[in-house]
Amino acid sequence: MTNRPALRSAPREAIRSLEDLERCLAAAAAFRSAHRRPFVVLSYAQSVDGSIAGPNRERIQLSSPESMRLTHGIRSLCEGILVGIGTVLADDPRLAAFDGAGRQPRPVVLDTRLRTPLAARLVQRPDTRPWLIHRHHLPDARIRQLREAGATPMPCTPGPDGRIDLSALMQLLCKHGINSLMVEGGARVITSFLRCRLADLLVVTVSPQFVGGLPVLDPADAAGALRVRLQEAAYHPSGPDVIVWTRPQWEPQ
Repeated sequence: MTNRPALRSAPREAIRSLEDLERCLAAAAAFRSAHRRPFVVLSYAQSVDGSIAGPNRERIQLSSPESMRLTHGIRSLCEGILVGIGTVLADDPRLAAFDGAGRQPRPVVLDTRLRTPLAARLVQRPDTRPWLIHRHHLPDARIRQLREAGATPMPCTPGPDGRIDLSALMQLLCKHGINSLMVEGGARVITSFLRCRLADLLVVTVSPQFVGGLPVLDPADAAGALRVRLQEAAYHPSGPDVIVWTRPQWEPQ
């Protein structure tokens, strides 16, 4: 029997800056080979009261220009960037890194029913084709439309709840050579990745404002059963914001 290395959350070097993250991700290919999944950076912005959107899920400005530069720096270091279809429909993001010095990450959308609009900005990007992760057996006509528009639909096994099974997704991304993945949201996606213990590093922008809006943890999915301790936390000012670099410390199962 082949002995596999024990699963670690991440290499143990402290990660408290873009420079640290770049050094860490230099070994991401070895991490993927050992653990059969990409190294996952969970990164998002929230208000002091834990809101990531307005009360009606409307987009609000949380990150300062300084914090946005950090976000785009993380994007340029990762090979893939993932959001849910709710984020695509609400915000129409490009999911691009604006720092021309780095690579452009591959957009990955959890889109079970292929609802991504043909005119979505990430579909219309000339530099890369987004991967739309969907369940099997959807209409061929819809798949063909999205391919012709500039996207790459990719079927993936769903879980019992009908959503994309994240373990199956990790295997799919691993198969296609994605060594590092930045996960940006929204709430349901963030909650699912934490519930499945698929986060190796958290980089959270905390904006000094109260919003009373959509909480970062989806109430239905968390259901009081999700608790993650954070360790090795470092706090850095970024304009008016505070950036938290930290790792999850999973409770024994």
